[in-house]
Amino acid sequence: MLNLTNARRIGIVGGDLVGWLAAIELRRVFEPDVDVAVIETPELFSFGLGEGGALNLVDTLCRNQLDLDIFVGEAGATYKLGVLYDNWRGGGISDRYYRLFCGPGVPEIEWRVDGFFPLLSARIAMGEDLHTCVPGFDAIARHASQQDIERLLATGQSGLCPSYHFDAEAFERYLKRVGLSRGITAHASAVCGMRLDERGYVRSLHLGGEQLEVDFVIDASGFARLGLGSVFGTRWRSFANTLPTDRAITFDLEPSEMCPDPVTRSTAMKAGWMWEVPLNRKITAGYVFSSRHADHAIAVAEVEHRLGHRVQPKHLLSLDQGYFETAWVNNLVALGTASGFVEPLDAALATHTFEQLRNIGRVLTNGGGVVPAHTIEAYNSANARSWTGVRDFLRLHYDCKRNDAPFWRDIAAAELPEGYAELRACFHKRTPRWIDIQPYVGSGWHALFHQLDWISVAAPLGVVPATAARAELRRLSADIVEKLGIADAWDA
Repeated sequence: MLNLTNARRIGIVGGDLVGWLAAIELRRVFEPDVDVAVIETPELFSFGLGEGGALNLVDTLCRNQLDLDIFVGEAGATYKLGVLYDNWRGGGISDRYYRLFCGPGVPEIEWRVDGFFPLLSARIAMGEDLHTCVPGFDAIARHASQQDIERLLATGQSGLCPSYHFDAEAFERYLKRVGLSRGITAHASAVCGMRLDERGYVRSLHLGGEQLEVDFVIDASGFARLGLGSVFGTRWRSFANTLPTDRAITFDLEPSEMCPDPVTRSTAMKAGWMWEVPLNRKITAGYVFSSRHADHAIAVAEVEHRLGHRVQPKHLLSLDQGYFETAWVNNLVALGTASGFVEPLDAALATHTFEQLRNIGRVLTNGGGVVPAHTIEAYNSANARSWTGVRDFLRLHYDCKRNDAPFWRDIAAAELPEGYAELRACFHKRTPRWIDIQPYVGSGWHALFHQLDWISVAAPLGVVPATAARAELRRLSADIVEKLGIADAWDA
């Protein structure tokens, strides 16, 4: 049992965006007389959460009373309404499709029969784009201004829910200012170690010559992984065989449009893929690639060839995708990159981190600061399930028909994770359903990627073929087919 009813200090190891966000969450959870202390370790570099969120970014901000308008101004945020995938299919196909953040007002997702969306299935059966059914897509296609998008969203008729792109460094500075104003304390020091008691609980953090006594610890130390990696030696579950991209270069680009696009662009390349996150004054970008198929120089040359101009790489990173199977050990919980890592495709790491943080706060609040061991075990089990869902959803993106480079041929021939292989076999016969996603969710956690997200990627890639959509439409009764007006797709 973890008893924090008499806690005096909460230690947050790592003062980047994740650390300060965790501090603000726990400042809200604990009484004002409990010291929430952030130990800012200057030498730690974290690839962190990237610079684009998903829908649970908005929930995270609102839950912690972070005003959205102030956040937009302070973090240089721009609207993010989804993801544009470019060049993933190759082979001369009209190669651009979207995964949009859909909300109310889209008939194609308001009709659900026997666990699936007949109107969407009709589009798949007839080979139509899915994203064009969203009323607000026109604004995305014409590069609408941020002001126009704001007005469109205010009508409630866009069929879209917003998230945001943000400047990570500006977001971190904003969180720190808010945190300090709410009584969070900051220590600029390296964490040299942790002192454990006889039960294996962290009792103090070594800050050079100082011992900082703690009752609960959030490890937000990024790739340093001071808690799970150095102190507890927790087992690592690698995704290397499933997600083989293990290197990344980052760089900035000059915007080519007056208005930043309200979508993140993900472009398939010869040895991986490139991201572009549009902010107000720049585009933050990078290329995630496999070191078996390209090196740093080759990756830079490919980017420059595609863009038609030179780029100045900022960072060259080695990536180890996977997670620690136990993220909560006694009175320490690892958060974000300190608990696991995946490539920045679909902002999956940020989405998972925000869900981790929500559940840490939920467990502590609902338990009144008293957390039984089986609740911690349930958190760890749900965290592992969620990571598995992230792995399988990201692997879906590589399940395309490209064969124009060794990377794509090798990944097509690689063995699939058992869970995803089973799902793919189902998707060949029908569209994704909620029951497919439920095994990735447990113990109060929310699904990170929903049924519509899976459909939006699987259908354009052909993982859900037109024949599968027609097959499930044929199982509908004649009166439903007539009511929905989808007889043409049924007979296609």
